[in-house]
Amino acid sequence: MSSTPSLEIAAFWRDFYDAQASLQAQRLIERVESANEIIERHLAGLALEMSGGEDDAVVDLIVTAHGSTDNFPLLMQVVAAAPVLPSYRVRAFRERTTQPDFPIGMDGFELATSDVLIACGQDDGQAALEIRFGREIPEDYWDHARNMAFIMLDHVLGEYDFAVKVGAVDFVEEASDPLTAWIPLSQFAPVFDRYWVDTLGRTSDFPMGEHEWSGMTLSFGGKGGGDGDTDETGDTAIVMVNRSANPVAMRADLTYALSLDLAVGTRDALAAVQDLQDQAATLLALPQLGIMAYTMTRAGRRKAVYYVGDEQLAKQVLAPLLLRDEAESLELTIAFDPAWSGYFEFAVHCE
Repeated sequence: MSSTPSLEIAAFWRDFYDAQASLQAQRLIERVESANEIIERHLAGLALEMSGGEDDAVVDLIVTAHGSTDNFPLLMQVVAAAPVLPSYRVRAFRERTTQPDFPIGMDGFELATSDVLIACGQDDGQAALEIRFGREIPEDYWDHARNMAFIMLDHVLGEYDFAVKVGAVDFVEEASDPLTAWIPLSQFAPVFDRYWVDTLGRTSDFPMGEHEWSGMTLSFGGKGGGDGDTDETGDTAIVMVNRSANPVAMRADLTYALSLDLAVGTRDALAAVQDLQDQAATLLALPQLGIMAYTMTRAGRRKAVYYVGDEQLAKQVLAPLLLRDEAESLELTIAFDPAWSGYFEFAVHCE
């Protein structure tokens, strides 16, 4: 981009707003093409889609990143900055289709969602999908069939869920677990949702009361020994994982990992930093702006990681704490992590 994203976003919406009259004079398919010419001038990696009838007074204007999570933060900024548009409802991400039983064609080859069979398993914190086809696929069309299956998954599960909640996707002849049921993709969305809640425990309910924590010790560097000890050239880290955070993992409004990393050179300093980080957790949790996910104590520092939705609001809420003396050594970082990869790096191994 030639300037900061906020300037480019403002320029895009200004051009789109000014073009409304000319856009409304076009047929819907032509309107989509013209709208994409506008966004391409300002915001690389994003596109626009429109959902509605040809004669609808108001249609959905969908901002999509075609599943690229790298562009999701920009996408959400674009939607948040949208002006009031009389003829459009601005939405983030391509939503699930309301008619999941459909065919698509590619270079003379047609495949239906009912021909694509899915087995659902677990890939650390995400769902893993195994795919096989319920009909014979000519050898020359195998690549087409795989590409079409990915396109179908995006439409059936929705852009955000497919990009964030799904991990490994493998094309197989037989399921790795023979007890796993094969579900036609046309019927898969509700099965996926049940798996997400019933098996993975992602109810989206914010935890109340005391949280459940688990710990583990990690070794870094050094030769180590058979019992896991390190020599003097290595170091260890103590990681504590908030098990109670699992129900809200990967919620679309908790996509940023905010880290408060502070020095803990003495026992008193450790106690003060732990108190500060716990108070930060309380300030974020009470209005459900965020949740403490894990902590790591290593090499004289203690890092607490919180998942939040609005990074600027979270920093405003925490501002009074960050002015305290014990925050003098603070290193504050924020990373976009919608799949909670930092959390599950430890949660899947921590007992």
